[in-house]
Amino acid sequence: MFDTHLPSNVNDSSLNPEMGEVPPDHAGTTDMTFCLARYEVANFLKRSSGSFFFFDGAWANPTGLPATIVEKDQAIDELEQRLDEKYLKHCDPQITLHFLTKMFSRTAIYKMRLTAHHPRHYPDKGTSMPQEEKDLLCRLSLNMIENDNFIHRNKSADKFAWFVNTFFQLPAYIYLLSELRHRTRGELMDRGWQAINEGFQHRIHFINEKKHSPLFQAVAALALKAWQARELGAAAHDQPLTAPPEYIFIFRSLLGEPPPSKKQKLSSADPAYLLTPADSTAQGDVPTNQSSDHHPHPHPNSGAASSDASTSAATGGGHAPMSDTNPTEWTPMDWTYWDELISNWDPQVPDGSEQVDFGQALKFGQ
Repeated sequence: MFDTHLPSNVNDSSLNPEMGEVPPDHAGTTDMTFCLARYEVANFLKRSSGSFFFFDGAWANPTGLPATIVEKDQAIDELEQRLDEKYLKHCDPQITLHFLTKMFSRTAIYKMRLTAHHPRHYPDKGTSMPQEEKDLLCRLSLNMIENDNFIHRNKSADKFAWFVNTFFQLPAYIYLLSELRHRTRGELMDRGWQAINEGFQHRIHFINEKKHSPLFQAVAALALKAWQARELGAAAHDQPLTAPPEYIFIFRSLLGEPPPSKKQKLSSADPAYLLTPADSTAQGDVPTNQSSDHHPHPHPNSGAASSDASTSAATGGGHAPMSDTNPTEWTPMDWTYWDELISNWDPQVPDGSEQVDFGQALKFGQ
């Protein structure tokens, strides 16, 4: 099934009713470039379904089939190279559709890598994931959000807002916020908050409209935990507290959570106690020249042993992470529940027509 070939890469002007044969594909950009780049990605997902790969034909249904991470990365690398050679290297970013072609194609590759390396593939929900893997996923998530923000800042793309706004990179927000619950310092973490704040601001009206949906209630719980950790981290290091962005007030109102007291005492018995500043020794950021396109450590289905790396990450050892962190306070996410929320979410459903398992939402926001 679905054996139809991709459309030809030709301009409309190359077609006429009197043609006796199909014109040859054009080497470079045409009227079809934007569509064809998206078709290449869709075709890749379709071919992945039920085979050796991991998407099951759709973004929302990663199957975790027994392909090694090396095979997954190799397949994504090949798709990325094909997109670059056939379309992206010919694009002129001053042309809006070319700009969108590059942004959406790059973001699709980042999303595939995020899905391939995701902690949902770990039996312990990512507790044993090496720090380098977590850093990789943070960078991929950040790239996805920053690309989306870049599109929103481009005034020439405003006329495509109806299309752009359908692509809310929620998996990237969810993963990055899950890390920001317990990683409060570092250049990349600051960059992460800047991107998240801008991204939510671009969609503040959408958030207001959908804030009572199960998914956004869960996102609200997660974001508040991460923001609380940021405030506690700033206070612990005698840094000025950043004024909460608008969406934090919306989420606090949604969940009935009052703003934290400036005199709040930190206690290890308090769920808000997400880091131990006195014991936090990890400093600095990851090297800027480290590629995000390769897997730095064996994955649970890589076919290579990684007990030492997994144990080291679980106990807080190994390479220094990107920011201050307290591994003993780290709690794994219920990724299965998140997958269900995302796959069942329909932005067209009237707000508040579904019910969220609120206790579960708060649980995986811890």
